[in-house]
Amino acid sequence: MNLAVRSLAVAGLAIAALAGCGGGPKQAAKPAPGTEETAYLQSIQLTPGRVEAAQNFLNHTVTTVYGAVTNNGKKTVRELQINLTFSDVEGKPIEQRSATPIGKNGPPLKPGETRQFELSFDQVPNTWNQAPPRLAPAKVTLAGE
Repeated sequence: MNLAVRSLAVAGLAIAALAGCGGGPKQAAKPAPGTEETAYLQSIQLTPGRVEAAQNFLNHTVTTVYGAVTNNGKKTVRELQINLTFSDVEGKPIEQRSATPIGKNGPPLKPGETRQFELSFDQVPNTWNQAPPRLAPAKVTLAGE
C-alpha cells in the first residue's frame, strides 16, 4: 500500500470514529425538531367569541375578533400562532389570516390556563359573512421546562 492510500485510510477511520461510527455506546435518537410542538397543537383549544367592526381615525374599518385560548396539555406555551379563516355568506373560505394571541413578549400560557384574546385586522373582504372566523392553532413554541 502506498503512503497516499494509507493516509486516506487512516483519515477515514479517524473521521468515522469522531462521527460516532465506532463501537462506542449509542445515544437514543432525538425527535425531529418541531415534532413535539406539532403534536402539542392538539392540546390547544380555541374558543371564538364576538366580532366587532369600527371605523378608525383614518375612516378605515377595523375588525376585531375576540376569543379565548386554553392550554389543555401538560407543557407551558411560550408562543402560539393561529389561523383565522373568514367565510362568505355561503360558508366558503374567502380569506385566511394569521395572528399570535400568545407572544414572546407576554406571559406564557401555563397548563390548564385559559386566556382571553383580542385580534384586530384591517381590510377584511366585503363579502365576509360577519360571523366569527374559524380558528385553528397553526404553530406553538413550548417553554423550556
